[in-house]
Amino acid sequence: MRRDWFLAVAMAVVWNLLTGVPVQSQSEQTVEVVIRDYRFVTKQSALRLGLPTTITIKNEDSVRHDFGSTMFEGIATRIEKDGVIVYGRGLTGVMLDAKRDAVIRFVMERPGRHTFRCSIHPDMKGELLLLSAEAV
Repeated sequence: MRRDWFLAVAMAVVWNLLTGVPVQSQSEQTVEVVIRDYRFVTKQSALRLGLPTTITIKNEDSVRHDFGSTMFEGIATRIEKDGVIVYGRGLTGVMLDAKRDAVIRFVMERPGRHTFRCSIHPDMKGELLLLSAEAV
């Protein structure tokens, strides 16, 4: 048990050092994405660049879907799914089995409209709008 606690703390410290993003932050902005009836249903407020961002994805369908986007390319990203945490700069999304969820944490560095999609079901698409501080 102590070893698991130490590992979790060590991973949080490494994440913070690599990205400058605390594991959980008071100023964190959130996006909720629910997959239902082969559609992405997104709930978000205006997102700003340079702030820690969390995307929570819940697959309510009875089939497997994925959530992928080029918005994560080249930026430090943390994906939490099924008790496993993955860190990296080459992550592009996450695969979700039926009735499962995942959390993606990152700091967006590029403004604009960023699309996401399910590669298994090409008609499933959505987008996030990220504004620069000057645009708000």
